[in-house]
Amino acid sequence: MFILISAVISFAALEMTATASDGSADVQAPGFTLKDISGKEVSLSSFKGKPVLLNFWATWCGYCRKERPHLNSVYNEFKDKGLIVLSVSTDQSVDKVKNYLKKIPADFIVLSDSDGRVAAMYGIRGFPSSFLIDRNGNVANRFVGFREWTNAASKQLIKSLIVKE
Repeated sequence: MFILISAVISFAALEMTATASDGSADVQAPGFTLKDISGKEVSLSSFKGKPVLLNFWATWCGYCRKERPHLNSVYNEFKDKGLIVLSVSTDQSVDKVKNYLKKIPADFIVLSDSDGRVAAMYGIRGFPSSFLIDRNGNVANRFVGFREWTNAASKQLIKSLIVKE
């Protein structure tokens, strides 16, 4: 029950951020620790001070597959400027994710949320879902559905996070 209430509160807070167009809402991104596909623990808090693109996806999602090359491209373009991409798979099987990545590789960190705990904290209702998190750990933007991360508007959003101190 507590997890459900926390998820609802987190989702409501993230929804407020998504609708704030002036950037005035400072909603802290919910912290989490997940294992990457090699079994190493990775915490969102370890990237504080860097802009983060947090992306939730699943192997069965066609739009997630379509979005992957855009994520790889934007990561490779901005990684030297500090951008971190954390890709969170909600699949129950890490082996399934590993097999998927052999066919459709990721150039960035891939995490496993096999029990859906972190997806619930972020109020994920559709895939792919992405969050831009600023250097202070605040959610700057939320996107549900396929996004062409290589277009000018998306790159401008990322650039605005990179230059903010």
